[in-house]
Amino acid sequence: MGKAIMKIKFKKMKNIILLILPILCFSQYKKNDLEYLQRAMKDIQNKDFTTAISNLDKNLEVFPNDRSSLYFKGYSQIIIGENEKGCKTLIDAIYYGSNDAKKVYAEKCIDYDPKLNIEKFKSGKFSLQILSEENLIYTFERRNDIQYEKYEDQTYAGKIVWLGNGDYKIIADQKTEDVMTENPEFIVRVLKIEKNQYLYEKIENAQVQFGLVKKL
Repeated sequence: MGKAIMKIKFKKMKNIILLILPILCFSQYKKNDLEYLQRAMKDIQNKDFTTAISNLDKNLEVFPNDRSSLYFKGYSQIIIGENEKGCKTLIDAIYYGSNDAKKVYAEKCIDYDPKLNIEKFKSGKFSLQILSEENLIYTFERRNDIQYEKYEDQTYAGKIVWLGNGDYKIIADQKTEDVMTENPEFIVRVLKIEKNQYLYEKIENAQVQFGLVKKL
């Protein structure tokens, strides 16, 4: 996938992250749940990222899907050069609702490819939730490599081109081309599969969009 994406200033972001640590992490826990997370935050502030990862792992043993712990673990792994592990951890953080993980992933992991098998998602009816402030949700159907979407009483269709390794793109048919004023090209990459649902990223107009597709 291309790198045509608005870059985040990662060095500046590190300073911003340290300022928001107490609010972001501690508000969702009870007082007696904070021990390992507090230790990890101090480790990150002291730039001891290896020890931070160890403490975050201990916190994740108690809270396996904790988005803050996953985010700071992925962040720390990337800082120490474990990019592949860090990107995978950030994907889990995004899946469980971390907005901060989206920003770091878009900057540091844009070429990371989990290479997933999406065979069971090639046909059927689906719902799609765009992970943004609005969390938009709509439904669509895939039949014979064609995707049909309904929006405001109109049906739009496009051919799905499967690129392998969990990547695909959709090419609008002529009717959709005639109706829609803009049909930008984009590639979708599946980042994580969990039962009947997958997390994806889509790059369009120099922006990265994340969303969840669920088979109905």
